Amino acid sequence: MLGAARTSKLWDEWDCTPVPKLPAYCRCCPALFLLLVVTFCLSPGPAPAQLFGTAPLIDAAERGDIADTRKALLGGASPNVRGQKRYTALMLAAARGAMDIVELLLARGALVDLAESEGNTALIHAALNDHDAVIALLLAAGAAIDRSNKQGETALMRAAGEGNNFAVAELLAAGADPSLTDFTGRTAYDRAVENRRNQITAIFRKAGINH
Repeated sequence: MLGAARTSKLWDEWDCTPVPKLPAYCRCCPALFLLLVVTFCLSPGPAPAQLFGTAPLIDAAERGDIADTRKALLGGASPNVRGQKRYTALMLAAARGAMDIVELLLARGALVDLAESEGNTALIHAALNDHDAVIALLLAAGAAIDRSNKQGETALMRAAGEGNNFAVAELLAAGADPSLTDFTGRTAYDRAVENRRNQITAIFRKAGINH
């Protein structure tokens, strides 16, 4: 009680009247309240726009709506704002194969190698959905071709496992490393064989890759 009284006296000396509806522990201990505010502001997590719903930019990219994407950016939205599971608009556009939105986001400063909660980048999402033109665009923007997710999977591995011919061909032509393994020790070729992706294994063999 003595500490609370002393804190209350200091509060009065500073001529700072506490906000009436603050919790009791904040009214009696302004230092604690300040600490809570600073902790909240500095803690990692969703951007403020995400605390009360989906950011307009994320929603527009997910729908593949170029007009609304442009409107959100012109309205001041960060091209790197995060949505659920830490997805960015670039990841969502890449997964859809929305070239126009990908180009717009990159032009407005979207970071090409950001990853969502599972560690997948926009490039991995493009490969997973067989969007070879988007893959080429992301690589031209500096995407790390062999960056892996939290399972050690690269874009080439994901594309091979899904049987995505165009993505595999594009990634191999761009220099993706087929010798890399995921955390289970499997290469992209191994994934293709395991999933009976015969067209993919044929692409690998034509490139001189058989393991």
